[in-house]
Amino acid sequence: MLKCLFSNVQPPFMNVPKTVTIIAFLLLIILQSCTHNQSYIKSLSNDITTQGFLNDNCYQCIITAKPDPGIEGLVASRESAHINLMQSLEKQCYDTLINVTAQLQGISVTDSFQQCLLQQLKQCIDNKVIVVTYYNEDFSETAVVRIYEKGLQQKLATMQCK
Repeated sequence: MLKCLFSNVQPPFMNVPKTVTIIAFLLLIILQSCTHNQSYIKSLSNDITTQGFLNDNCYQCIITAKPDPGIEGLVASRESAHINLMQSLEKQCYDTLINVTAQLQGISVTDSFQQCLLQQLKQCIDNKVIVVTYYNEDFSETAVVRIYEKGLQQKLATMQCK
């Protein structure tokens, strides 16, 4: 019979004490669970056509802006659409979340309800990430925006306005 020459050699990771390995593993899990960076938000789903909740923590808005009327030419139209999109992005995100909140709570949107929610939704809107933008055939530009906050759906369903 042949005897293996390397039978007494242990892999290098076997020399590391078990407690060090366990501590390092736990730290890795804690660090990954505590972060919600842009790469995590972008990796939630490859779906860029759905407007709505991707999970309990992330709402996806699809926002489109057209170029100003009278603009001619591809470059000028796209530039105008991009400027309009960036100027209206935050407002459209607020409008979308206000409407979603009203739907979740089963109430209608009034001016006082809107004003009350604007302050409460600021933190949510600050956590928005533009996942992708693209141009349409009519020279308009569309942005897929994800708003992330832990327990977002529950938070919107239970927001109170006085």
